Amino acid sequence: MAKNRKILLFGFGRYGEQIAKNLALDGYHVAIAAINKEDLKTASKDGFEDLHVVDIEDDMQLTDLVMDNGYTHIFCAFDDEELNIYLTITFKALFRNIHIIAICESKETERKLKLAGADRVIDTMVAAANRLYYIVEKPAVAEAIDKILFKDKSIIFEEIEVPQGSFLDGVNLKDIAFSKKYKVIVIGLVDRELGNKFIFVTRGINHKIDAGDVLVVVGKKEDVQSFKNLLGVQG
Repeated sequence: MAKNRKILLFGFGRYGEQIAKNLALDGYHVAIAAINKEDLKTASKDGFEDLHVVDIEDDMQLTDLVMDNGYTHIFCAFDDEELNIYLTITFKALFRNIHIIAICESKETERKLKLAGADRVIDTMVAAANRLYYIVEKPAVAEAIDKILFKDKSIIFEEIEVPQGSFLDGVNLKDIAFSKKYKVIVIGLVDRELGNKFIFVTRGINHKIDAGDVLVVVGKKEDVQSFKNLLGVQG
């Protein structure tokens, strides 16, 4: 994408808005395509001028949009993952050499996007996990990722030390359905026995949780607080 500074981005919601802003800051000419005019009103207020209302089921309209403007890179950034899959399939059928970037929130959607022909898939949860490294090593990058992933200020990261004798003390990480039962996602943990080493849960590891380990979780503020209350953690 570095050789072509012009990109067509579909979707101006939770992710699309911040992705567009960061691409613009990086020097790209960003055209915004949306299904309805309301999203484009927001884009216009944010200073974007190359705006298009598009019926994504109309192949001729999509073809004309690309051909008339010479786009070679498409960013599928709808909040609805199914729309990103549909667009990827459609564009790859219409244009063999077009470059498709798409976002997803699950491994299953990532698999579907790759099968559909996406050239690059960005897993937003993996990006969130990687943010933990940037917090320490590259705070400026962490701030940019925050803007993309957490425009919703009710969503937070929290480090929670596991208390002695709590219901997590001595259990295996994979035995707890954190997201279903407690509405929080465990991104990783710090194992005191391993010398304060941070372990990314996104890599599929299992781990016996011990008192003193620190869980790094993401979730809505109220859900994180409820989880801490169940653990008996103050604050």
